[in-house]
This record gives sequence, structure tokens and C-alpha cells, in this order.
Amino acid sequence: MDEDDEARVSLAKDDLPAGAGASAAGAEAGGRGESPLTAVVSGAAYAALALLGGVFGLVGSYAQQWTAGKVPVTSIVLVLLVYAMARLAGWGMGGKIGAAVPAVVWGVVVIVMSMQRAEGDLVVPGTLAGYVYIVGGMVAAGIAVARVPSPGPAGQWLTGRAARTRG
Repeated sequence: MDEDDEARVSLAKDDLPAGAGASAAGAEAGGRGESPLTAVVSGAAYAALALLGGVFGLVGSYAQQWTAGKVPVTSIVLVLLVYAMARLAGWGMGGKIGAAVPAVVWGVVVIVMSMQRAEGDLVVPGTLAGYVYIVGGMVAAGIAVARVPSPGPAGQWLTGRAARTRG
């Protein structure tokens, strides 16, 4: 840590309310300073998002075949809903992992539902509606995850620490 970093840390400690020094020391030592309740609530939220992605993949796999003439309208709507689901989950959780959890579970469920069983049956067939739902949904999920802003400063994922600020 150089002199600028030490000055920022001491200024940040001065701005903390009384009794907050212990949590700041824990955060400075490398911990995030979160309580066990926060970890449980976050874990439950991610589990709920995974469940949402799984249920949406299952229901969508059965509904994607509905068409209006030859146009797979339902598949197109479901692709838009996959995008909205992932984007809103990322926004709600404040990061890309929040968007990725329901998107990945949705993708796994849809791939499993498109596999042929021993009897020869499958839920998502190789039709235009099926391909729009599978490929379009995966592209939409990828775009949604990519568009969610990262929670930390730029470069933090690469260096493992907060980026330097000028000023």
C-alpha cells in the first residue's frame, strides 16, 4: 500500500460512525465484513433465482411449440422473456452472477428437455420454433448477462483489488 492508499484508508476510517471500526478492519483484512444473515439471505436469493430459471425453462419447453400460422410467436416471446429474466435478476442482485444463475439453469433445463429419450420422445423438437427457443434464448441470455454492469470498479476483476482513482 502506498502513501495515497494509506491516506484514503485513514480518511475513510475518520468518516465511519462510532463502533464501525471493527467491521472496517475486517473489510481491510480481506473479508467483506458481511454478517452470516447476509450470506444466508444472498444464498437463498441465488437459490430462488436458480429455481426461477429451472421452472421457466421447463414451462417454456412445453409452451414453445405454439405458433401463429408458421411464425413461432411464442418462441419469440419466450426469448424476450429469457432476456428480461436474466437482465432483471442481474439488476436485482447487483452483478453478473445474479444474471448468470437463472440463465445457466434455464439453459441446462432446455438442453435436457431437447434430448431424445430411450422411447424416442423429446419435448423441444428440431423445428423452427424449437431452434428459435433454444438458440435465441441462449443468445438472449448471453447478451443479458453481458449487459449487466459489474459491481466493482473497472479492472477489479483482473487485478483482484480496487482500481486506483486519480484525484
